[in-house]
Amino acid sequence: MKIVLKIGGSISINENGPVEAYFRKLLPVIRQIKTRHRLILWKEEMEWIAIELLRVNVRFLSSLLNMKPLYRLEEISTKTTGVIGGIKPGRSTDANAAYCAAKIKADLFVKLTNVDGIYDKDPRKHKDARKLETLSFADLKKFSQSGKPGSYGILDRLAIETITKHKIKTVIMNGKDPKNILKLINGEKIGTLIH
Repeated sequence: MKIVLKIGGSISINENGPVEAYFRKLLPVIRQIKTRHRLILWKEEMEWIAIELLRVNVRFLSSLLNMKPLYRLEEISTKTTGVIGGIKPGRSTDANAAYCAAKIKADLFVKLTNVDGIYDKDPRKHKDARKLETLSFADLKKFSQSGKPGSYGILDRLAIETITKHKIKTVIMNGKDPKNILKLINGEKIGTLIH
């Protein structure tokens, strides 16, 4: 299976930088997935000046996982495996990850975030918010918001357009426990499935 895994900043970065404890839990899971599947990791951006910091982080993750660091969208092909980030300021990593999933014809695009999936309304503001188990591509468009990277909701508009146009099976899920990724790949229903 070809998988694009997007690691959201909400679970991997705090005010002090990368969350080391999270990456210690995540790396063994990624190594396990890598033995059976083609995997491209997508690292959260910090925009403009942070692009270079991301590239350092990409090099770091690449060396830990013995995967190729990728810095340009043109480097991605249907045979690509690697760690990508720090691509282009002003464009969200959600959009870049969705583009990558389309380009390699991924079987699955997974966005890891700090919530359990997509809700009918913001669960931080509404106690009666209901998690959506599944969502059609047409219904996903209703969640499209504009905004600068990191402030547009669960996915940005360009990512949603790409997922919808290419009909990329997508799961939005809580990535705080990296073992959930294995459960998902092994068929357990986790997060919100977009199809």
